Amino acid sequence: MPELPEAETVRRQLAPQVVGARIAQSWARLPRITIPSIEEFVQTTQGQRILDARRRGKQIYFPLENEAHLLVHLGMTGRLHVEPPNGHAFDAAALPKHVHAVLRFEDGRQLVFTDPRTFGVVGVARDLPFLEKMGPEPLDEDFDEEALARKLSKRGTKIKAAILDQGLVAGLGNIYADEVCFLAGVHPEQRACDIQLRKLRLLVSHMRPVLQRAIEARGATLKDGGYQDTFGEYGEYHPHVYGNTGLPCPNCSTRIKRGVLGPGRSARSYHFCPKCQKLKTSVRKS
Repeated sequence: MPELPEAETVRRQLAPQVVGARIAQSWARLPRITIPSIEEFVQTTQGQRILDARRRGKQIYFPLENEAHLLVHLGMTGRLHVEPPNGHAFDAAALPKHVHAVLRFEDGRQLVFTDPRTFGVVGVARDLPFLEKMGPEPLDEDFDEEALARKLSKRGTKIKAAILDQGLVAGLGNIYADEVCFLAGVHPEQRACDIQLRKLRLLVSHMRPVLQRAIEARGATLKDGGYQDTFGEYGEYHPHVYGNTGLPCPNCSTRIKRGVLGPGRSARSYHFCPKCQKLKTSVRKS
């Protein structure tokens, strides 16, 4: 979190504010979230004009005049926003502790990156190899639902783990993976290869609409309040199951349960309705 809808919301809101602006001064701290280094981040961005605002999957990136790219991954609590000119010289010592990067434009406005939990990343890169490693995105015009469903039918991993694989399909994270599983009536722990092909087709068919609805609602803000859009507003998309442990299922009123996929630090939580999404021990493919 944030996932594709949240990243796309931020990209759309920022584009009219920053595209065409020239960066007069760059500043960053916390080396562990600045790639490849604070020094290179400053040297690469300072003096450059932002040419565009783009996104792929959960990654936001801004092409610069020098053919480099400004990269931003929001992590769990990262936020980008533009502050108006304040008439004062830049003073890093006066910044709130959760501000980790500032790009000051020629007109005095500032693009500010804040991140209380510091899971986000800002950086620069000449090349973008991650684009080549990412699978198709459900919002792509040529997204092939049938091809993805057939690929999933050959996966021996749990279905939620499979659709979280960014090399297979880009943009889904914990929230929206749970959403499509719920809407298709598929248990997140069911092995993908054990799910009927018609069910996989149904699950894949929900991906684009779910993401589009979430974008229209400016994303989802969970109970922790971690995500805010560029203007400091919370997202208004309300997941059917994710984060709703103990609440009634919107379909049948059975209490939603939470489970965990994977061991240790790599574990991912999932949320499901035990009545609408039953885990089946054996399934005959058709």
